[in-house]
Amino acid sequence: MEPSSKKLTGRLMLAVGGAVLGSLQFGYNTGVINAPQKVIEEFYNQTWVHRYGERILPTTLTTLWSLSVAIFSVGGMIGSFSVGLFVNRFGRRNSMLMMNLLAFVSAVLMGFSKLGKSFEMLILGRFVIGVYCGLTTGFVPMYVGEVSPTALRGALGTLHQLGIVVGILIAQVFGLDSIMGNEDLWPLLLSIIFVPALLQCIVLPFCPESPRFLLINRNEENRAKSVLKKLRGTADVTHDLQEMKEESRQMMREKKVTILELFRSPAYRQPILIAVVL
Repeated sequence: MEPSSKKLTGRLMLAVGGAVLGSLQFGYNTGVINAPQKVIEEFYNQTWVHRYGERILPTTLTTLWSLSVAIFSVGGMIGSFSVGLFVNRFGRRNSMLMMNLLAFVSAVLMGFSKLGKSFEMLILGRFVIGVYCGLTTGFVPMYVGEVSPTALRGALGTLHQLGIVVGILIAQVFGLDSIMGNEDLWPLLLSIIFVPALLQCIVLPFCPESPRFLLINRNEENRAKSVLKKLRGTADVTHDLQEMKEESRQMMREKKVTILELFRSPAYRQPILIAVVL
């Protein structure tokens, strides 16, 4: 294997780092809702009293809180099933860039929910950021894998999971009562997601599009070659191009499989079972 294929260039680090900000968002929004549960439930109660002149019933409060937590996963499912609609049309990098709009919308909804005396805004914000995170789980690993050289693909691929874990850790720390998990600052705790979204909007325009997308989806070999030269830090990227072309030929020979066939066919049953267990 060529030495250049093992080189970690500045352009590659920028591309991977910019993408992993999305993983950080996923982890943060997964864990952020837990710490301020009591103060948010009190906000629900105060909002109910303001509207209806009486305290909220415990069963209703439990339902609203459960919805606030679970709606994130519902949005995530919708987002994850929509990944292919974006990456094949707009590209990997541009899709990540566009989806930050969802993060900004969610930040506004959750950040101003207390001011607007509306728990519906908070719940809707959780749904929107759930869609964003569902899309991110597809965008980030795909982009990182396609810009990384084969020798570094495994190592750099772990940064997606690392970003998620770091995001959860940050959420738990920020959620402490002495920091932002209190009655006054919990809206900021939920809406601070605009910071990594803004940072990603600044970084991604300087990152290259996936060379695999340019070559296979857009058939722009010259652009793909130019991007590979920048990512690899070398003028000879013939091996990488041939590798992607061979992968494309193999994909074209493979039979298209529907979701129903994945579960019905004995050939796919064991891989599906392993994936579910993992």
